[in-house]
Amino acid sequence: MFILFLSQFLTIYLLGMQSLMVRDNHYLGAAIGSLLIGVCQFYIYNVTGSFSILSLDWFVFIFAGPIAIVSAMKTHPIIMKKVFNREV
Repeated sequence: MFILFLSQFLTIYLLGMQSLMVRDNHYLGAAIGSLLIGVCQFYIYNVTGSFSILSLDWFVFIFAGPIAIVSAMKTHPIIMKKVFNREV
């Protein structure tokens, strides 16, 4: 179940980061994000075929999204400064 949470978290986190990188015209970051999103989604689509609504797996999958997008919004300025040496 942790792997499921992590995969969904990373998918949403990366979507948020990619959106911010596209907004800031950071092509390399957006391209890398796109590749990583594909890897996460490939895993999710292979695992989620047997979910039933309102199961524990369903709740883990659903709540990873809001946590991830807020995390992406908070860490984007830090990553841009530390990794890409750019202020946002």
